[in-house]
Amino acid sequence: MTVAWRTPRLVPRDVEVLEQRARDLASGVEEGAGDAARLRLVEFRLAGGACGIEARAVEHAVSRLSGAVAVPMSDGTERAVAFVNERPVPVADLAGTLAGKGRSAAELSGAAALVVASPRGPVAVVVEGPLELAEAAMVAAAPGEAAQAADGPRLAGRLADGTSLLDPEWLAAWAGRAVAP
Repeated sequence: MTVAWRTPRLVPRDVEVLEQRARDLASGVEEGAGDAARLRLVEFRLAGGACGIEARAVEHAVSRLSGAVAVPMSDGTERAVAFVNERPVPVADLAGTLAGKGRSAAELSGAAALVVASPRGPVAVVVEGPLELAEAAMVAAAPGEAAQAADGPRLAGRLADGTSLLDPEWLAAWAGRAVAP
């Protein structure tokens, strides 16, 4: 027996508004440009605190790294590598580094990660989950580099709910250093 599926009929309302939104998206203009610009974010946790980073800085958000393996290096150490979208990507454990403990590749399997473009190529940066997509306005800019802790993440600002916004350039540079031989 064959069933003929009927295609649902879509009736758009406010076509002018939809067309204007499409033009704004295509041109890169933020909605409500007169108000505080809303940022598209990926939110997560680090050292128990709420953090986020602009979504444009993230190549892929991985809710659970699958099959991270230890690859022996020429100097006798091991590097964790995971397959993300069928390509091998080195893994850097930001959550473990901030907690002061190194974790093995086996311990990183199943962890949440953000794949970011570093100077050394894409790197899967392990953070604490869960990962959430959000949109929010930054309410406070971060203090200058000199006022921030030298050994911790560099912040770009803070959101209204207290979420710390990481500096994407800092994260990319940290990821590159973390996987350097």
